[in-house]
Amino acid sequence: MDNNSILKSRRKEIIAVLILIIIAVVSFICVKFFAEGKGKYVKVYVNEKLTKTFDLTKDREYFIETKIGYNLLIIKNEKARILDADCPNKICVDKGYISKNGESIICLPHHIVVTIESSEDKDVDAVAD
Repeated sequence: MDNNSILKSRRKEIIAVLILIIIAVVSFICVKFFAEGKGKYVKVYVNEKLTKTFDLTKDREYFIETKIGYNLLIIKNEKARILDADCPNKICVDKGYISKNGESIICLPHHIVVTIESSEDKDVDAVAD
């Protein structure tokens, strides 16, 4: 290969990388600012089963007790968080507040998932007011 063809090859590689970076940045911006909206409901899943659905606009505390341990869910100012848990690593507590559609808090030791969603499913086992 001569120097000219090497330069053309490098130029094509650089252009391809730049295009990929631009696509990634635009995709991130679209997801961050347009796909995520404010959620309306907090859904609590225990062992992959929906157990409770709460309105995100109503402040409350909910004690989630499983055979393995407990988590204390707090809903305040249209945000939700796990305030306390007796799991060893407390990653769920460290997560902090969530409020946007699609965000979640997961406690693996207790098999608990708390998610924010914008709509209420019809197959809810229990709805709390």
